[in-house]
Amino acid sequence: MSAETILAPQWILKDSKVISDLAVLVRDERIEAIDKLQVLRSLSPKVSEILLPDCLVMAGFINAHQHGKGLGEVRFGYPDNFLEVWINNRAGRRPLDAYASTLIAAAHMLENGVTCIIHANTTFGGEDYETELRASLRAYDESGLRATVAIGAADQLALVYPYTEESSFLKRLPSEFATEYTSKRRFSYAGDAADTIGLMDRLLVDFEGHPRIQFCYGPAGPQWVSDELFRSLVKDAERRDLGLHMHCLESPAQAAVCKRLYPEGTLRHLAKIGALTPKTVLAHGVFLTEDDILVAAKSDVTIVRNPGSNLRLRNGIAPLAHYLQEGVRVAIGTDNTAIAQDEDILKELRLAASLARSPHWSGPEPPLTKDLLDILTMNGAMAAQVAQDVGQLKVGMRADLVAVNLKRAFWPGPQPDEDPIEALLNRAEGRDVVLTMVNGHILYKDGTLTRLDRDRLVELGHALLRNVRNVPEKERQHLTTLLQEHMTEFYDNSTAGSILPAKSLTRGLGPS
Repeated sequence: MSAETILAPQWILKDSKVISDLAVLVRDERIEAIDKLQVLRSLSPKVSEILLPDCLVMAGFINAHQHGKGLGEVRFGYPDNFLEVWINNRAGRRPLDAYASTLIAAAHMLENGVTCIIHANTTFGGEDYETELRASLRAYDESGLRATVAIGAADQLALVYPYTEESSFLKRLPSEFATEYTSKRRFSYAGDAADTIGLMDRLLVDFEGHPRIQFCYGPAGPQWVSDELFRSLVKDAERRDLGLHMHCLESPAQAAVCKRLYPEGTLRHLAKIGALTPKTVLAHGVFLTEDDILVAAKSDVTIVRNPGSNLRLRNGIAPLAHYLQEGVRVAIGTDNTAIAQDEDILKELRLAASLARSPHWSGPEPPLTKDLLDILTMNGAMAAQVAQDVGQLKVGMRADLVAVNLKRAFWPGPQPDEDPIEALLNRAEGRDVVLTMVNGHILYKDGTLTRLDRDRLVELGHALLRNVRNVPEKERQHLTTLLQEHMTEFYDNSTAGSILPAKSLTRGLGPS
């Protein structure tokens, strides 16, 4: 692609408003001008033009919480289950190829209009976290995506939480089963605080000045991280002006253990130790209390909504309408566990919006159109700490743009009073994306990934699946069933009466 390109769609989306008959001039990786096509032609008479009939051009979509798990966990042999069982089932599989998995995830996100991602704290099952992380970074670099990569940290990992109860839990299990799981214990990322900060030192040197990759700290979550480790990461993040990205109150079991660990309130405790700032991102947040939500709003943190993942892993529905009512900034993520087992972030946004519609006449109002657009773009840019450069279609911003063809969404044809934004939010899907541009470079156009070879992606995908699905199904199913039985008893006892009514089928959907 030349250094200059004009995108000439039917509509552009600027400042939450649809404008017809304007084009966008991209020059040297930034948006140079927005004006009539003839005006832009006069500014750059030899520039290449891309005509986009029936298309809306807007700021690129931002996936604010995912893990680089291409193909999806079900394909890897981890069927949907309670989150805690699902996490520990990975011990029965071989490690994933971090490079292949991340590259495939990046390709699918580009096809669905995602231009920027947050790569949350992730291990792929190996024994060298830095090697895995660098493999993912290589994949993001090759794909052309913009990525904020969280450097994971945890010092209280165990088969169950709180970690102090792991030994008593293991006594419930048959000895051979306990041995199987403890022998494959997940390592704690880079190590202790000094090791984690040392890894950050090396990565910041190696990626200094990179146009699309930056870093934040990724403490795994309150029940997995000690106050001492939190304080060390907070101090270093402040020194370097970096953010924190963590899971928070995702499941009923996590909510129950955090209620025990932090009786004053989980977010009040995190605020007390300095872990809540405008650069803090909390993923999931299904079980935030009313007080937690007030603290989140006061601290100006971002909460990432992951609706498909929360439903599939039996965690319920986060109170999105309550977040917005109290002024909490919200972004959206697929968690690589979207409801349709794909990376269609438009469908995930629609799911989140639908689940936010209270059945109570006096309940909070569901998200407005502007709310949803901000969740998809600007708020995600805030979460990724790139809002100074992306998240808006505006002169001077980095050219991270997407073109969505609305012809199918408008079928059999648009009516005079129909709004293209409503077509985008209510009916458009990832398959309607026809162009994805990051930093002024077209990475996907009309079904073609311009930097990535599809045949190679297919080969990598086959090898990835063959390698990870190595345990015979009957053996794995036996271990899964046994683990679920014991975890169900353990967590039923810990959550009953504190977070969820026993054996409830209708509650546990976050604060009502």
